[in-house]
Formats: sequence, C-alpha cells, structure tokens
Amino acid sequence: MAHSSLRTVASAAALLLASTAAYAGGFALREQSVVGQGSSFAGVAAGSGGVSSQFWNPATTSLINEYGFISESNLSLVLPNSEASFGGTDSGNVGEWAFVPASAYSYGVNDKLTLGLTFGAPFGLATDAKNTWAGAILGDRSEVQTYTLGPSVSYKINDWIAVGLGAQIEYMTMYLDSRSGGSKVFKVDADDIGLGFTAGLMLTPTDSTQIGLGFRSSIHHNLKGDGQYLGTPADMSGEFDTPEMVTLGIRQQVNERFALLAGVEWTNWSRFKELAIESPTVSVPVVEEDWSDGWYVSLGGEYAYSDKLVLRAGAAYEDSPVPDSTRTPRIPDNNRVWLSAGASYKLTDTFSAHLAYSHVFMQDGDVDQSGITTSFDQHLDIVSVGLTSDW
Repeated sequence: MAHSSLRTVASAAALLLASTAAYAGGFALREQSVVGQGSSFAGVAAGSGGVSSQFWNPATTSLINEYGFISESNLSLVLPNSEASFGGTDSGNVGEWAFVPASAYSYGVNDKLTLGLTFGAPFGLATDAKNTWAGAILGDRSEVQTYTLGPSVSYKINDWIAVGLGAQIEYMTMYLDSRSGGSKVFKVDADDIGLGFTAGLMLTPTDSTQIGLGFRSSIHHNLKGDGQYLGTPADMSGEFDTPEMVTLGIRQQVNERFALLAGVEWTNWSRFKELAIESPTVSVPVVEEDWSDGWYVSLGGEYAYSDKLVLRAGAAYEDSPVPDSTRTPRIPDNNRVWLSAGASYKLTDTFSAHLAYSHVFMQDGDVDQSGITTSFDQHLDIVSVGLTSDW
C-alpha cells in the first residue's frame, strides 16, 4: 500500500506540468492576443496579432514604430469541458472556467528604435474532479499559474529588416492535492521565480509581404514549498524547465482589403522526460513522462470590411505532446482542431475594440493506467475581448 501511495503522489505531482483541461498543447496558454485569436493565431509572429504579437516575436513592434505610446488589453474567458467515468462513478467536469488576462505596450523612441512590454500568463491550469470518483486517487484539485513580464526592444536595421530582443521574468505558483476514498492523502503548495529571454526577426521584403520568426527561451523553475503526505507535514520541491518555442508567421496582403495569414509553431515539450519530486521526509519515485515535441499549424484571413471594421477567421491543427503511453486522468491531453472568428472596430481615432471566439475540438483522451481504463470526452470554448489605445 505504501509503495502504491507513493506512486500515486508522484503521478499527482505531475500536474505541475500538465492539465486535464489544458488550453493549448501540454499546459500552455495561447490566449495572449484577441486580434490573433480571431484568425486562430495564424501569422502572429509576422504581426497579425497587433501590439500583442511581440509575445511571439519582439521584432514585430517595429511594424507599428511611431512616436508615441500604444497599449493593448486582452481578457479571455476559457470554458473547458473534460469528463470521464470509471467504476460506476464519474469525474464531473474537471476543467474549471478561467479568466486569462494579457496586455502589451509599445513606445516608439525614434524611427528605428521601439520599446515593448508584455504581461500575461503563458502557462496555467485549473482543474477539480469530484472527490469521490474512482480516479480521484490519480487527481483531485490542481492549480498552476504563471505571471510573466516581458520587456523588449526592436530595431530597424533598414526598411525591410528588423530585429528584436527581450527578457522573461516569470513567477510560477502551484497547488495540488490527491484523495483516496474522499480523504486527502497528498497536498503541496509551492512557487518560484525564473528568468528567460525572447528574440525575433522581422522581414518585409515588399510592401505586401511580412515574414516573422520568433523565439521564446526555456525558463528554469525550482519550485519549493510545503505540503503534507498521509497527514504528515513535509517540505517538497520539484524542478521544471518550461519548453522553448519557435514561431514562424507570414502575412501576405492580397489586395487592399484582404490579407492571407499562416503560421507554424514548434514547442520543445520533448525536454519533459521525467518528473522527480523531492522531500527530506518522503521518498517519491520518479515518474516517466516521455513527452514529444508539440506542433501547431494555422491558416487564416483578415478582411477590411470598411475603414472601421475588420473581420477575421482561421483554423489550426495542434499536435499534442502527450503520448498515449503516459496519458493519465491527470493528463488526458490529445490532438486538437481550432476554429476561430473575430472582429475589430475602430471606436475613435484613439480606441479600437476587439472580439474573438474559438471552438476547439479535442480527440478523446483514452487512459489505461494503474488499473484505471477510461476515456475523457473533452472540448473547449474561448471568448475574448480586447481594447487597443493609440496615444
């Protein structure tokens, strides 16, 4: 019983790094730009996400380089649904509704130099299963949040080449617990601050073509905190490196009103091979994960209906990094198809409002681990609003 419980604790601790109702592959949060979401984030590294494009590529602020200050505020309501049944019990909807804020700012110093700043949550999750369902031993309540500040600078080398460089200052906090027979057998509450960087290249070879390439580095977190195991208080810690991300974006202006958008994104989730949780009083076995790289391919369009109204639509396919062999009730993540639509409306010379909606179709998350065989039926809806202020 003791060895089984220890493995259960290790499996539960894996939720540091993955979610039953993850909003993008693994446990990434893609909701950084309402403008970009309207086209399923196609071409965001080439500037199609407005001021918030700098999250993917800090060189994109060179596209809006001008004297003065521009701000963009985004708020997304994420509505996940993921549930399963086993042994005559059901998990309920383990995915919790969540508001995801994000903001971006740009200041043109001169005709070549632009300063940028982003604030958002690039990784996170919130799940809560029924305490008494048969799979609660492998996962009950879990919360992971990140808050990342990203100052950056872009510089125009000439009329068609610009470069960007930025920093990532990231705070991560985690809470999770596990239950057996409705009783809590494990709890941990930990946090950490880590540092990373961003870099990007922006090419505008013609007046109608924009090509962007952005990079977000890995950030090392040494999460430390306290908790309890089988009623005994204990110090606990675990190390985790967020995955690197490379995003390629293309924006092609077809005519005065219509632009075609495309993007490809690679995320280095394959660095997540195993999870080791350490405690001076509890010996927790290593959990093998063996995740693979994540891929996201998107295509979209943007149509200027009038001088004030811009319409967008897009679709994307996302290849989940979670393999069948290690998928558990904690991590039933699977491949997804995104369908999105959005619009922007210029309210005044200073303010523009943005709206986007996405429905994400997810493959069932089949689980066959530790005697639990089930399938999670899951999908996701995202509704987002934003406001851009050009001062």
